[in-house]
Amino acid sequence: MPFFTRLPTDTNLIEAHQWFPGQQVAGVTDEVPGFAGTESLLPVPPHAYLTNRKGRLTVFAGDWVITEPTGNQHICQDRLFQMSYTPAENEFAPLPVSAPDAQN
Repeated sequence: MPFFTRLPTDTNLIEAHQWFPGQQVAGVTDEVPGFAGTESLLPVPPHAYLTNRKGRLTVFAGDWVITEPTGNQHICQDRLFQMSYTPAENEFAPLPVSAPDAQN
């Protein structure tokens, strides 16, 4: 699970996955092929959908699906994601272990 923090520095971790066609990302459904059918002669980028509290959002190839600690999910374009987030360091850093007291 990749975790990220918001720049410049933020203590809240978010989980984020970049979506591409054929990839399974939690919450993303109904992948649509890259053509609009008979109503349009122009190709449409491959996309899928994410449903959250704001409604049904369109996820395009390369977009990031962000899951906040509250469980709310939203979408971020790759360019904005790269400017706003950095990979979390030591996301699961072990807690320090204290040495047991030496008793004689």
